[in-house]
Formats: sequence, C-alpha cells, structure tokens
Amino acid sequence: MMRKRKWIQLVAVLLLAALLFAGCNQNGGTPGGDNEGKQVVNMLSANYEDQIVLQKAYLQELFPDAEINITYMSSGKLAAKIQAEGGDTEVDIALSLGSSYANQLKEANLLRAYTPPQTKFRAEYADADNMVLPNGVWCGAILVNTTELGKLGLPEPTSYADLIDPMYKGHIVMSNPASSSTGYFFLLGLMNLYGEEAGWDYFDKLSENILLFGESGSVPSSMVEMGECAIGLGMDYEGMALEAAGKPVKTIFAAEGAPYDYDTTLLINRNQEPSEFVLQVMEAITSLEGNAVFNNYNKTVLEGGTDRGNYPASFKLLDMEGITNGDLKSTLLDQWRERYE
Repeated sequence: MMRKRKWIQLVAVLLLAALLFAGCNQNGGTPGGDNEGKQVVNMLSANYEDQIVLQKAYLQELFPDAEINITYMSSGKLAAKIQAEGGDTEVDIALSLGSSYANQLKEANLLRAYTPPQTKFRAEYADADNMVLPNGVWCGAILVNTTELGKLGLPEPTSYADLIDPMYKGHIVMSNPASSSTGYFFLLGLMNLYGEEAGWDYFDKLSENILLFGESGSVPSSMVEMGECAIGLGMDYEGMALEAAGKPVKTIFAAEGAPYDYDTTLLINRNQEPSEFVLQVMEAITSLEGNAVFNNYNKTVLEGGTDRGNYPASFKLLDMEGITNGDLKSTLLDQWRERYE
C-alpha cells in the first residue's frame, strides 16, 4: 500500500511539472512575448505592401534580434478580424486603420490606452482616451491617366458633377466603401455635400459609369497608373507620387472639395497584458522618427509637424462630419450594399 501511495504521489508531481512546463512554453510562444528567448510582435496593417517592407526594415534595425511580423489586410477585413477574435486575438498592434474603423474597435472595448512619451497630436485628431492614436491624414482626389484620356478623346473631369456624365461610362474606378476607408470617405463626404436623398441619387448615377469598385484604396491609383482605366477616385499622395515618378498621371482636386480621413496606430486589448517589447514597438512607431516612416501621407497629425505635397490655391476640404461615427458608417454601408452589391 505504501509503494502504491508513493507511486501515485510521483505521478501527480510529474503531471504538475508537465502542466507548469506547458504553461511556460505557451506563454513564451505568444506574440509580443518571449518565444524561446526571442521577442515577438504581431501586427496587421491596412497600409500597402511596399510601405510595409520599409516599416518592417525600420523596426528590425531598432530591434535586430526580434521577430517583427507585419501582415497586410484591407481595412474592412482587418477590423472584422479583430472584432471576431476579440481578446483571444494574436494581434498585438493594428496599423493604418481609418478613424471610423478604429473608433468602432474602441467602442467594442477592443483597444488599450497608450500615451506616446515623445509625441503630441494636433487637437483635431487627438483622442482624449489615448486609444485611437492618429498617424497621418490622407485626402481624396480624381486621378486621371492623361494618355488614356487622350486616346478616348475625353476631357479631364474637374468636379464630382462631371463624373456622372455618360461620356465617362466604364472609365471610372472607385474603391468599395464596404472594404476600403478611401471608398468610405468618398461616400461620406459626398453624402454630406449633397444630403441623403440627393447623395444617393448622385451615387446611383455615378455607379452607371463605374468600371469596378475595388477592394482596397490602392486599386484606383494602380489601375490609372497602368492605363487599365482612365479615371480613379483615389488618394492624393499616391497620385502626386506617380506624377513625381514621371507617370502619365494627373492629380485633380474636385472643385467641390476633397474628402479626408486620418489613419491610426492601435494597441489591441488582448486577454493578456502587452509585453514590455510590444510597448517599445508602440513607442518606436509613434515617435517623431517613427511617424516619418509609418506616415507616408502628405498632411501631418503632429503638433509642430510639416505637411508635404503641393496643393493648388483653390484646394479645399469637404465637410467630413461623422467620419468617426461607427453607427453612421454601418447605416450607410448597409444602404450601399443593398443598392450596389
């Protein structure tokens, strides 16, 4: 009987040791933690692949022995993934989500507060709770391929009103508001401009001229660059960059005004506390130096920051009231899907 009791005690001790070892190994392998001695951070980004390469290189230089994972995902899919996974997600940081998506995550208690020690944001973009950290501002523009317009014998559009002319039928690409922050700010900006009834009437007419509603905000600029369409409703900084690179692309700001939004850096509210390393990565991204790498747009969100890009004297912005309102966004997108999908 004594031998049997000792054997049971030995088995119990071994099982307990195995469980403790497994728990340590599991904690050690989690993103943002220590994986067999290596620091790991997992990030999802709605920025583009070429920018992600530069951003990862910047972080890898700061943390040469760490595992830095940055994966591209379109805005809508990124936000949906975080919402679906909740605190069980393996994502430590989300990058480049537009303000409306970011505020939806905040309202769902999926973000943690983080106060950058080196950086102050302009009041119009700052979040009092330090959960939705602004990164950079981007504006919408009409991008045209001048060569393709010449071949088609079409004039350059100068306003949103021009775009519903039947002569442009099949020659315009716009990002889908249901999956792209860029598409959404065009939708919201023009709804604010025209009002609800006239706004939907405008999009009914515009949709007749649309060749494609692309999944991401880069689709219009890339298709215009390649001559796959003559006109794209895209981002100002992309159009200007293509012009500077000598492409047959022209960036036109509509007479009625440009829609705009700011993107964000978000610390995700996982079930476990963020590691010291994840916080170090947040500090690096939101620093003055890091903002210059992670914000490739033309307008700054930083106090004392400098805008880039050349804007015409006639440049003006659309009224973007409601851009951070998640409920409004859900309502508009439900109507959008019902009408155009």
